[in-house]
Amino acid sequence: MIDIHCHLLPGIDDGPKSLEDSLAMARHAANAGISKIVATPHITPGRYDNSLDTIRPVFENLKATIKEQKIPLEISFAAEIRFDPVIMDLVNNDELPVIGEYEGERLILLEFPHSHIPPGSEELIQWLADRGVRVLIAHPERNRSVLGDIEKITPLVKSGCLLQITGGSLTGVFNDAPRDCANELLKRGWVSVIASDAHNLHARCPELKAAREEAAKIVGEEESFDMVLGRPEKISSIHFQKHQE
Repeated sequence: MIDIHCHLLPGIDDGPKSLEDSLAMARHAANAGISKIVATPHITPGRYDNSLDTIRPVFENLKATIKEQKIPLEISFAAEIRFDPVIMDLVNNDELPVIGEYEGERLILLEFPHSHIPPGSEELIQWLADRGVRVLIAHPERNRSVLGDIEKITPLVKSGCLLQITGGSLTGVFNDAPRDCANELLKRGWVSVIASDAHNLHARCPELKAAREEAAKIVGEEESFDMVLGRPEKISSIHFQKHQE
């Protein structure tokens, strides 16, 4: 399985605090059947002011240590980008941390505030589309606005956005409402990717197996594997090749 939303890098957001914590997560992921991870630290202006330049050295150090310790896990990096006008600067300055490609377009992992879908979302998404950038929306099933009315996400799906749900939502980590919402998104055929959004080895572990099995009850075995393997592999393939050169 391939996890394309995971907070694996140490000390740069609300994920693991130390290199040792990151390595423990990497071992856990490998033991749980995950072969590749795209590390996606937050870019949240004013809170986590990360960039390609600040993320890259942390990633390179972790990648080298994983190799030294012979952990059977390949890693790459992008970011989970909070909805903010700074995204336009990242595009214009050619500093956009893309998670990969989808149907020939660059793909970014976009996070909305947990409380709502901000005004202007459709306009920003269209602005990105006009520049060849597609959006993968992170964990919409945990957004309070979507939890209150699932139709709030409909215009974004119709505009071409992909949806990534969190594995823990399907297994009940975030309680009933996000699980019910995730199940409804699956039933509607709107989910492209299941990812761990792991932050630690407590409630937010780098695991996908149980979530895939839950998804299979709704979408079937083949589609559930596509959500944790086939589609993530296609999205991230050139991204991994980039870091393997």
